[in-house]
Amino acid sequence: MKIPFRPFAAVKMILEEAGSDVSYAYDDLVFADHTAYLIQFDDQHVSNLKIYFNTEMDTAYTESEIRKLRPLFEKYKMTFTPSGKFSVSQKENTEEIQICFYKG
Repeated sequence: MKIPFRPFAAVKMILEEAGSDVSYAYDDLVFADHTAYLIQFDDQHVSNLKIYFNTEMDTAYTESEIRKLRPLFEKYKMTFTPSGKFSVSQKENTEEIQICFYKG
């Protein structure tokens, strides 16, 4: 099994420069600012990532973050695609979480 390269260090530096932090990282997902948004690595196109915003974030916040992040990603020769929204909930009677993605 081949493990895909994911530029986690670059994403971490971008988030830090933006004044955000990595709340949690797992597999191809990086949660930022206490799950305000998440970044998903694209194993087919390493330099392009997907960004999803929490359903609880309003439009003004998402637009502001996109404007702030875009030049930082470009600085590191990377891009991102706003890909929709997501929600997080805890599965009943477990410590597991469930992530639901919404396109659009």
